[in-house]
This record gives sequence, C-alpha cells and structure tokens, in this order.
Amino acid sequence: MYREITVDRSILYIEQHHVDTFVNLAEKYEAFNEIVNEAAVNKKDAWIIAFNIWLLLLPDNSNIIHSAEKTLYYSTNFVLLNAFQKNAYFNQLKMRQIRPEPLYYILSLKLAAGLNSWLFYVKEKNNLTYMAERNKHRVYFDSHNGPSEEVQSFLEDQSKFVKAAVKELNSSDSFDKMIKDCIDDAMNLYNSHYVNEPSPQ
Repeated sequence: MYREITVDRSILYIEQHHVDTFVNLAEKYEAFNEIVNEAAVNKKDAWIIAFNIWLLLLPDNSNIIHSAEKTLYYSTNFVLLNAFQKNAYFNQLKMRQIRPEPLYYILSLKLAAGLNSWLFYVKEKNNLTYMAERNKHRVYFDSHNGPSEEVQSFLEDQSKFVKAAVKELNSSDSFDKMIKDCIDDAMNLYNSHYVNEPSPQ
C-alpha cells in the first residue's frame, strides 16, 4: 500500500524524489511494514501518515515546509504536525547527527501507528467514531479533490475533530506519552535487529 503515496497526497510541500526515496525504504525494509495499522484511518492513509512523519524527521536543511493549500483542508493534521514539532523527544530525534536509515524508517512507521491509534482514542472519547468508519471507505488524503458537498462535509468533520484534539492536547499528556512509547518501541526493535549483542565472555 506504500505505492499509493503520491506528491499530491502529502500535506507537506515536497518533490517526487521524496516519495521515491521512501518507497525504496519500504521495499528495502519490508519486514517492518506490518507495523502500519488501520484505526482512525485506513491502511492506505496510514502509510501516507508514516511518509509525512518520515519527512518531518528529516534534518531542517531538507527544507520541508507545510503546504499552504493543504492547510485550508487538513486543519487536524497541521494541529498534530505542530504538536509533533513541539515535542522534546521528537526534536531530539530530528537533531541527531547519527541517523541510521533503518531506525528512522522504523520510527516513522511506529509513530504513524501510534498516531493512528491515538486519533481513534480521541474520536472514541468524543463520540466521533463515525469519522473513522467513514475513513474506511475513502482515501482521507484525497478529500480535498472530492465534489463540493463532500468537501464541505469533510471540513465540518475537521472542525469538530480539531476541537476534540486541541482539548486532548491541552488537558492530558496522552499525545506525548504516545510519542515516547513509540520511540522506545522503535529503538528496541531497531536494536534487536541491527545492534550486535556483546559476545559471551
């Protein structure tokens, strides 16, 4: 499903080579691809979330910026991108000088899976699970291209969920805990596959 990732489906301003690089990583490290899950959005969209997180983890000199056009449609996602960018654990990863390729790929998948589950948790908590049900039958990141009445309905959903997400972000540490847990899981998974264990004495 990672082959469904396109430049147009990213909420960040990117070029085709970013998509190609990530798809190559997905093929190279396919043993980890089962991490991507369905929850608040379907698996196809979960891959696009993983891609966007991988882009966010790139060093600042990669010049990845928000797409001004997409900000109008995907307000929820930009609220969450900003929350990621304010998180201390996430920023530590972004600023690391040593950046093993498989580790950062695994991190993007783990954080996408964690975010997808967190989104569902917030929807469940606020009686908005009908949105998750709706997302099973469409490509969420194509919503800005739909007929005007569908786009309007999507924007209304965005408005409702932004309120719920901001409330959760401001009243609990569930988002920060999700990030820390995902990073710990990714580090453990990476270490178990790529870091040599000390030889027995």
